[in-house]
Amino acid sequence: MQFIYKARYLARFDRFSSAEQKLILEAEEQIRAYYTTHQAPHGLRMKLLHTTGDDKLFEARASRGVRILWAKRGEIISFVLVGFHDDVTHYLRSLR
Repeated sequence: MQFIYKARYLARFDRFSSAEQKLILEAEEQIRAYYTTHQAPHGLRMKLLHTTGDDKLFEARASRGVRILWAKRGEIISFVLVGFHDDVTHYLRSLR
């Protein structure tokens, strides 16, 4: 698997407090582990949100309010967005 980070993801990550960044990094580590072990960690509440052909968009909760979106295409995992519920909703609407 190859993991990449979109510019939007990195820019939004920088806006979070150091405590929230730590939670986000821990969640990313668990997401990466999922693709090795194929066992989803319960606390992240990972969900498949959208599918278009071979592209799949997933969501996980880094904390009660912070969400991580990533896309999977073949062997490439792209971290697309980190934000709150409204950010995710806005992003999903933009896909229509």
